[in-house]
Amino acid sequence: MRQVQQQQLDKLAVLYEANKVRLFNFFLHMGCSRSASEDLVQDTFMRILAYRHGFSGQASFRSWMYGIARNAAVDHFRKNQRHEGHEDIADCDPSGSELTQDMELSQQQRVFKQALHALPAEDRDMILLSRFADLNYQEIAELMACNINTLKSRMQAALKRLQAQVQTLCEGVSQ
Repeated sequence: MRQVQQQQLDKLAVLYEANKVRLFNFFLHMGCSRSASEDLVQDTFMRILAYRHGFSGQASFRSWMYGIARNAAVDHFRKNQRHEGHEDIADCDPSGSELTQDMELSQQQRVFKQALHALPAEDRDMILLSRFADLNYQEIAELMACNINTLKSRMQAALKRLQAQVQTLCEGVSQ
């Protein structure tokens, strides 16, 4: 990132290649369509380029990047005034698994995604940043502007709410 700040803009392509798939999946998990996720990855890197001088190096590049990505997603949802139709996560899996396994996994993924999106935005963001963006708690605490102990407490509560939501949805499916 330091090289990008020093006008070596070709280095942004290296950062893009290293992070585009993770960002794409992050946006999918946030509830964006495939098309919107692709657009948001591009938007995130345009913002990184525009705000490159704002990167201080105190936080890791990844946590700074996910902060920008999170803001891009919030702006996207505000602009559209609604969440786009959710695509099945199974559609994003290019593997050729057995159809029955795919259907079972697809159902589990749908339940998980539905439960995740029923949570308050802050809970959902913490879980996505931790589990799908692979940020550590310190990086997430910096993004959420809280100390690490507060984050741990909030994360534990968010995971309990997610678990309860999944159980509720599973009970509804089995009835």
